[in-house]
Amino acid sequence: MVSDPRRPDWSYLRPMVSTLSGPAAASLLGVITAVLLTLSLVGCAPEESVGDRPVTAPTNIDCPGQPVPTELTVTCHRIEVDGASLAVAVLHGPDPDRAPVLFLHGGPGGRAVADRDRWLAPRSELLANHDVVLVDQRGGGNSTPSLDCPEMEYRGPEDNAPEGLAEDRACRNRLVSAGFEPSTVTVGRIAADLVAVRRVLAIDRWHLYGVSYGTRIALELLRIDDAAIVSLALDSVVPPDADETADLPDGIVAALAKLEDRCTDDGACPVGVLEPLRRTLDRLARDPTVVQIDARSLTFDDTAFLAASVRTLSRPDGPMALTEAIALADAGRLAEAVDRLAPVDASAGTSRSAGDTLSEGAWVAVTCGDQRPGMAFEPTDLDDPVHRAEHGRWSELRARCAAWKIPSSDPATRTPVRSAVPTLILAGELDPITPARWAETVARWLDDVEVVMSPRWTHAPSTWNPCATHLVTQFLDTGDRPTGGSANC
Repeated sequence: MVSDPRRPDWSYLRPMVSTLSGPAAASLLGVITAVLLTLSLVGCAPEESVGDRPVTAPTNIDCPGQPVPTELTVTCHRIEVDGASLAVAVLHGPDPDRAPVLFLHGGPGGRAVADRDRWLAPRSELLANHDVVLVDQRGGGNSTPSLDCPEMEYRGPEDNAPEGLAEDRACRNRLVSAGFEPSTVTVGRIAADLVAVRRVLAIDRWHLYGVSYGTRIALELLRIDDAAIVSLALDSVVPPDADETADLPDGIVAALAKLEDRCTDDGACPVGVLEPLRRTLDRLARDPTVVQIDARSLTFDDTAFLAASVRTLSRPDGPMALTEAIALADAGRLAEAVDRLAPVDASAGTSRSAGDTLSEGAWVAVTCGDQRPGMAFEPTDLDDPVHRAEHGRWSELRARCAAWKIPSSDPATRTPVRSAVPTLILAGELDPITPARWAETVARWLDDVEVVMSPRWTHAPSTWNPCATHLVTQFLDTGDRPTGGSANC
């Protein structure tokens, strides 16, 4: 086993890199990996795996996605865990002297391994002192079995229109016929997978860095494996016990109000944001409108327009784009407004790696199995067009979950997490997806935590804002956190 908890011995994953390349290197790496990992595991008392889950030594593979030019060593692997084959990449820092960092991607159903360019080009400052471990979680990315749904190719996970349920059923039926049960993808199982990954990679302790949905997995790891966690960085946190149907309508209004304050001050929205949006939503609720996008006809009612607005505001360029879109829609220029919103695929073009960035089946499995049981589905303020439009989305989600027949997961994963592990939480007051107040919801259960909140951040700021990125890197490197919740860098 690893003797220094700060720095695992990765040498068995990268011998003779300077003299061998191509298939010969991959073959040799595979043999050495299997032999040395086997020796390391039998040379000490075996740890109990979570739920006695079967797990194998990593198999070296060619890294998926487009090649990324880098001077660093990058090794990619498959690890078989309890019926799933997880895609894993280890980005080896040039001289790491601190514990590795496990990055937990968003989604549910997102990916990390094929998007490793985000860490390598340009090189993340974290790699100066840490190795970084990327894992495509069960059901998503390059892990198998894949719960990706080509049947739903043109649909985002939040586009829950009733006419799309035939596509949902087609995907579910195909997966089940092939022996893949979507309900096996849960927060609890994904977290247990990652405990197994840590052990098979011979990592005694690591830092966790979770973004958006990845924070849900990070908190579950904190619940079941906290002794192995050095520190925890949570960006745009999702509380395990959140009722999204109750919290998100108010969270959306709060983010829009913050946007209105900002753009009114700088003169970018002289007529405001909330009232023009409410007028648009009222009009679309009475008279849904068909808009042409990329040779496709999409019908926009109030729910669809609000969902597109939320996705847009969550982007780094979202505040300006949404302000313009709402003004255009309020003036009756809906097609131009929709063009600003880019509602079909807000993530297009954000990564150099091609391919589907979201596994729709994994998104449904976690949303319906883990999150839906904690939702009340009660309307919160039907006098407000924003609340009404958002309630429509949750009603449609209910129908989608019924079509997929996903049972409720373990209720224990929907309870708050208590811990004394040092934690940094980042939150944006412009974030309509993970409301800023959720940061305080999670923080009240943690003994050693600092919440940093900014009125200029939208969703997942550490992935695009230099100040937020610096705060995460500094914390994982040194443990230092700003006091008083200040985001000044």
